[in-house]
Parts: sequence; structure tokens; C-alpha cells
Amino acid sequence: MKYIHQILGDDDIIFQDDNASCHRAKTVKTFLEERHVRSMSWPANSPDLNPIENLWWKLKKMVHHKAPTCKADLATAVRESWNQIDEQYCLSLIKSMPQRLQAVIKARGVATKY
Repeated sequence: MKYIHQILGDDDIIFQDDNASCHRAKTVKTFLEERHVRSMSWPANSPDLNPIENLWWKLKKMVHHKAPTCKADLATAVRESWNQIDEQYCLSLIKSMPQRLQAVIKARGVATKY
């Protein structure tokens, strides 16, 4: 939260998640409530509306390519792979949201190419 406040200031923060049970745990709810963070209602099982899923897929693919064989190698592979992800790639995912929303509307909620 400290990092988010450094970037965004003290404006209202809205927490958006994919409805995974770990995001719905009581400790998470308490953490968010104590910090006055609102949650956004979001459809479950909708990776096409979550650009971060594309980022996790890319990171997973990069780490897999490094073929770590132990926990230390895995940690190194994750750090190295994360640092290799281009900022422009992340920005393109963010900028894809209007097209993603239009695709979901056009598909009437059915899965899209995203």
C-alpha cells in the first residue's frame, strides 16, 4: 500500500481482483477495510478482462524456459524474468482494456481472444 500511495497519492484506491478465494480471505478483507480501500465487483473466471493474466502467462513462460531445478534457481529465474519484461509490454496490456471491454460486449460475455 505504501508503494501505491507513493505513485497515486492519497486518492481513492479501488482493489480489483479475479475473485480467487485467496483474495476473499478474511485477512485480506480486514487489511483492505483498515486502509479504507474499496473493492470493485468483477466477474469470476474472466481472464479476458484481467490484463495481468497475460503478464503472468508471459512470466511463467520465461521462467519455464530457464528450467530452474531448485528453489534458489526458481527465485533467480523469476527475478531475472521479471526484470526482462519490457515496460512497453505492460503499457500495451493496460491500453488494451477498451478493446477487451468491447470484445466482451460483442461476444455477450462469452470468452474472447484475450
